[in-house]
Amino acid sequence: MKKVFIYFFAFLFICFILPALLTKSEINASSEINNDKTDEDQGKESLQSYAYNQYGTIKLLHTDSNEVEEVALDTYLCSVVSAEMPVDFEKEALKAQAIVARTYTIYKINHKKHDNADICDDSNCCQAWISKEDRLARWDGDKEAKWNKIEECVKETQGKIITYNHQPINAFFHSNSGGKTELPVDVWGGR
Repeated sequence: MKKVFIYFFAFLFICFILPALLTKSEINASSEINNDKTDEDQGKESLQSYAYNQYGTIKLLHTDSNEVEEVALDTYLCSVVSAEMPVDFEKEALKAQAIVARTYTIYKINHKKHDNADICDDSNCCQAWISKEDRLARWDGDKEAKWNKIEECVKETQGKIITYNHQPINAFFHSNSGGKTELPVDVWGGR
């Protein structure tokens, strides 16, 4: 009978207790590794500020006239946000759009596509843009209040971009997914 109890407890120990102890040790070790990585990798994927003064003005190519205009970055972003998203969306959504548009703009400046400009106003090439005058002409109601809302959102996120490894990401975004998105390779090709 004693042997039965010993075998029974050995069986319980081997099947249930030992795996639980080993798993707990692996979890603790894994947790320590993840904590070390978190400290080490902090900022790899993050919302960061950048050398804001470096991008005070940008060169905007107007594709309809082929003219290049120097525009303050925040002025440009107000026109982008107002072109990309309805002004009646919540402020936090507009602020998120401002951050993504700023990140995309900075990325484009650092990876030039146009010889004589940093970015263009064609949504098929770079990102949508509409002049303040054209935007105000298309809005109904209190147009200045709407524009002020856009300006506030851009100002409240001033200097914020999304980075990976301390570099601006290529922040692709779209105004309408049609309820479904595609793989990047299916849209832009490549691997």
